Amino acid sequence: MKINVRYKKEADTFEIQIVEKKLRAHFLLSRSELNHFRTILEKALVESRGKDKKKK
Repeated sequence: MKINVRYKKEADTFEIQIVEKKLRAHFLLSRSELNHFRTILEKALVESRGKDKKKK
């Protein structure tokens, strides 16, 4: 998976591109939206890690 993040200084936004065989996505997010998205991803990763440990 290829993920590109570019900061657009004039608009204080971030351009995010995610490219993979089955997925192609393009987002323009404000700083607060990007931080919220990052928080959601981190929470999902932490929670799924806890579930993996319980299965073993």
